Amino acid sequence: MQPPRLIFSELIAEAFRRVTGNVRILLDIALVPTLISVALQLVGRWMGSERPEPLEAMIIKLFDFIPATMFTVAWYRLVLLGPGAVAGTPGLIWTARERGYLGQLLLISAIPIVLHALFWVLMPWPIEAPGPGPLPAGVESAMPVFFAFVVTVFITLRLSFGLVAPSVDLAWTPHLSWRYGKGNGPTILFALLLLLVVDFAVKAFAILILQGLARSFFGTPFTLGPWLVVALVVETIAYVAIAPVVTVQALIFRSLTGWAPGGPLRQPPP
Repeated sequence: MQPPRLIFSELIAEAFRRVTGNVRILLDIALVPTLISVALQLVGRWMGSERPEPLEAMIIKLFDFIPATMFTVAWYRLVLLGPGAVAGTPGLIWTARERGYLGQLLLISAIPIVLHALFWVLMPWPIEAPGPGPLPAGVESAMPVFFAFVVTVFITLRLSFGLVAPSVDLAWTPHLSWRYGKGNGPTILFALLLLLVVDFAVKAFAILILQGLARSFFGTPFTLGPWLVVALVVETIAYVAIAPVVTVQALIFRSLTGWAPGGPLRQPPP
């Protein structure tokens, strides 16, 4: 049986339609995860400088997978099952669904995480603008690792729609994601890449504007109060901006597997 064909424009349009039609619920779902993410940043601020080095920032980001997991699982369930499927307040409970999602996420992203850490171990820090002559030895060693990292990120994105499965209580493996995605790999990859670029642009623009406003009113360096205000607004925007990515993953999962509440999945391509 031929796998269903994903249509790029329909996926993107439906993702934004789902997000813009559920803004109130989106903010409710994002509330506690946002507070946890800001608390993690505050810990990083107390432990080091306002702008931590890459490896320090990466460690904080790894812990940030926990509130992001709570948000993502709740949003998957809202997209697939409706608002009534979001039990309790996301961010206050940790269930088998969140454990399953985090386990799947670490399974498909472990290699990119290791390569990302290795890149920053090899890369000279702080980074300086390249001058005439050969590149520093550390940069030459880091470049192959960076390219390997990019390739593994693409593979992770290709498999990432399978992260939806634990949120609807299904056992899953990356191999199933690969089989169900056959024939739709470019569409999956380009849809997620486009939305991730939008996510990055929105967050970068928000940080630029908010920090500019805070500097003009409060000066630099930020005291705790202005820093908290900026961090809370930026993290809220970050969760809203990532929602289309999460929505597309849920839509792809439903389209390719034929998932429906209580029904069987269609057979994957061989």
